[in-house]
Amino acid sequence: MIENHNFEEVASDREIKGFSVAKDLVENLFYEMTKLSTKYANDTFFDLPYTYSERSLDSILLPALSKLCKSKVLVEYPAKRRDTGRYEETNETSGRIDYWCIYKEYSFIIELKHSYDCFTTSKTREDKVTSRWIKMNEQLDSVKYEVKKYEEATKGIIRLGLHIVTSYSDKAPDKQVIAQFSDSIPDTFKRFQRDLAKPKRSQKPDLLICWKIPSRIVMRGVQTYPGLWAIAKIYPAIKHRGAKKEL
Repeated sequence: MIENHNFEEVASDREIKGFSVAKDLVENLFYEMTKLSTKYANDTFFDLPYTYSERSLDSILLPALSKLCKSKVLVEYPAKRRDTGRYEETNETSGRIDYWCIYKEYSFIIELKHSYDCFTTSKTREDKVTSRWIKMNEQLDSVKYEVKKYEEATKGIIRLGLHIVTSYSDKAPDKQVIAQFSDSIPDTFKRFQRDLAKPKRSQKPDLLICWKIPSRIVMRGVQTYPGLWAIAKIYPAIKHRGAKKEL
């Protein structure tokens, strides 16, 4: 767990192969991403990666991931996908995995999504947050058989879904709005856990981390962006062609 008062975390207690390593990767990756984010608020320019699209997150995610994985990282890794529930090889399509990396002797394939969540409401947007969470899990399911062919000598392959969610309000930033966000965090944890599991109980988030963005950064914005969330789905390690014997 991240030892910092600017972070809050809720994690499931799952006993699956590789879970503790995957949890450690998400925690460290998100922490490194947030440290890099603060560098985008400086005396030369003010332009925050988490206030744009998914691809803009590469500015902070890729260098953080490369650092943690000692450069054992590939982006847009080619893969064959099979539609969920239909695993005939004739049903394969070509696609790409957002990130492939090796961390603590495990291979990881990571699918990334980015959404916005208005913290002043009690509803999670189905057309944005929930739908992207579902799509992310479908993408990870579609490469389940593909990754068994991988030949790197690791303990196994873990499929990891990472949904980065930016909390926002259309109101101009002030101390009262920032305090309102802080007060909403416990309920937002519960809301994400509840709403993202509604379509499929098996897709319930395994790890949720909230970064309370420093007020010195929040106050410089036109809109209020007081928090950033990492919501992760961690799948059990898969034994692949090159796997070490101990898995």
